[in-house]
Amino acid sequence: MRQWILATLLILGLALPTPIAAQDPIRVLDQNVEVAFRDHITFNISLEGASEITEVRLLYRVGGQLATARGDADIEPGTRLEASFSIDQERDYLPPGTELEYWWKIVDEAGNELTTESQPFLYMDERHDWQTLSSDRLALYWYQGGRAFGEALFDQANKTLDQIETEAGVQVEVPVKIFIYAGYNDLRDAIAVGSQEWTGGQAFTEQGVVVIGVSPADLDYGLAATPHELTHLVIHQATDNPFSDIPRWLDEGLAVYMSGELDATWRGYRSAVASSAKEGDLMTLQTLSSSFPADPDQASLAYAESGMIVEFIIQHYGQDAMAHLLEIFSEGALYDDALEEALGVDTWGLDNAWRAGIDASPLEITAPAQEPAAPTGKPDSTPTQAPAEAAPTPPAPEEAPPPATEGQTLPCLGSSLTGLAVLALFVLLRPRGATAG
Repeated sequence: MRQWILATLLILGLALPTPIAAQDPIRVLDQNVEVAFRDHITFNISLEGASEITEVRLLYRVGGQLATARGDADIEPGTRLEASFSIDQERDYLPPGTELEYWWKIVDEAGNELTTESQPFLYMDERHDWQTLSSDRLALYWYQGGRAFGEALFDQANKTLDQIETEAGVQVEVPVKIFIYAGYNDLRDAIAVGSQEWTGGQAFTEQGVVVIGVSPADLDYGLAATPHELTHLVIHQATDNPFSDIPRWLDEGLAVYMSGELDATWRGYRSAVASSAKEGDLMTLQTLSSSFPADPDQASLAYAESGMIVEFIIQHYGQDAMAHLLEIFSEGALYDDALEEALGVDTWGLDNAWRAGIDASPLEITAPAQEPAAPTGKPDSTPTQAPAEAAPTPPAPEEAPPPATEGQTLPCLGSSLTGLAVLALFVLLRPRGATAG
């Protein structure tokens, strides 16, 4: 009898509905992410609650940034609803390959709160069928050109990383992603709206992403542009600090040196420096510590001098000295202080030592040298927009952009050249017979 009673009670207990109080007051039914590249990233969530849900908020963090962004979904309160929040890519552009982390915070009218577990999301340009080569240090993506084309760029990138480690003492801290778009028009259709018309590539240092326009028919350009932008990323990882940046001549000089552009005949960098040294028209290292000139010839000379000065440091002071210099800058330092500690000379002393090495006239210092202007701090990073380094590329005649308006500036390879000047510069410096992407 006792066993019969217990069995009956068990059956009755199973038949009774579970009290609502035992359920979670707020439940996630589904969540997903929709992407229209360079237009929007939309996060969706479906919810159900015991009480009316009154607040749905998305929180997200872009890879490489410390700040957390938030967005409040526009909802009609209810016990069952769907909510969404979009990141507008025309306003807050993110490059392909950006890694995001996101989660939701939901509140109902009874005061219950639910914070979902964080979810990773890799933002990709799904319009192309990407081929991939990867290692523990980098991943290369391309969609036009055969396997040999991708392997050539991948091998060049790996050689650059080896060279940076050997000659500058810097290793990759976060794996790098390189996206090769198949030409100028495709690249323009993939980078931020409003980017400079002549941009041929960008390095997004915060996200560790490089995007470059390289036609399979213009491999020589890709073999120079890829190491250049890759160097910017690696050096940024190694020297990033909240206090100051490294001098412009060091940043661009390392990129020019590591990419082999000093000895590229179509660049003509060494002959330009030799000619300017003979005529007494070299720019001072102090001048090269900040923005480069807007004049195309002077801008080309600025890159040439910067690359040769980096070469001089590595050859004259040694690879360990270069590694020590970058280590000092990683902690935040004034330019002269860093040079004195690593090389035993200040900016003017290094300039004159280099000039002596190329048989150029020394600088005549009539007043105490002043410290080159160095930023005292970095601007706060926004949640979605990462700093970018841009590189120009000579567009093919059939893809040539409209003339740029006066006053536009060119980051990275062309410093602050005006649009028309850049086009003229790269027509002059372009290797014969190459086809632009």
